[in-house]
Amino acid sequence: MRAVSALILAVILLAIGFAAGRSRHPVSPTQAPLPVLGQVPDYTLTNQLGQATSSTSFHGKVRVVTFLFTYCRGYCPLIAHNLLTLESVLRTAGMADRVQLVAFNVDPAETGPAQMRAFQKQYGWDPSNLHWQFLTGSPEEIRHIVTGAYYVFFKKVGDDDGQEEARGRGTDEDSVPEPVVVNKLADEAHVDYDIMHNDMLAVVDTDGRIRKMFDEADRVSDQELMDVIEQLLPTSERSPTR
Repeated sequence: MRAVSALILAVILLAIGFAAGRSRHPVSPTQAPLPVLGQVPDYTLTNQLGQATSSTSFHGKVRVVTFLFTYCRGYCPLIAHNLLTLESVLRTAGMADRVQLVAFNVDPAETGPAQMRAFQKQYGWDPSNLHWQFLTGSPEEIRHIVTGAYYVFFKKVGDDDGQEEARGRGTDEDSVPEPVVVNKLADEAHVDYDIMHNDMLAVVDTDGRIRKMFDEADRVSDQELMDVIEQLLPTSERSPTR
């Protein structure tokens, strides 16, 4: 379920001050450097295979970061599909090893590696492919990173409460209803709760600095992401075909 992500994004920009960071990678004369929106803290969490995974292993790579609920019937499955297609584009461009896909589990109290693997498989990803690391930890660890570093809101609600919360994009007048996507994992688990969270996607540079945030993660195109990724990679590591 989506929370009011536009408002949260505005708070992020005000809180961080929208500081214009200097990129060590060259950009074209007409392309302004991306601002530095924050620094991701170091952490060690557990991935979909049950392996301890340190954020230090991502240093030197650009990270595309999302926030997912494995029992979601709305935007999360669409985001998972987008990650799958982005990885295909990166592989074709010879850039797959320079970019790390990262998802944080926003339901760490109730779900873990087994559900995370099942979610990935359900939407077409091989969990043994660690180009996408789906990470979880204690509720305190996840909240410290997701809310503390990325300013992404998430909250557990009952099904009845969830139905009463506003869903979709836009104002009351032009709101677009949240899509309903089949999630057999949720059906089989008979879950009676939902996780409200911002539908956001972040891009983190090779030094662990947040450089771009999109507040409609399911709508971000491969082209938009590739443009940002290539700004954050050294020229020698960009695709020769772009």
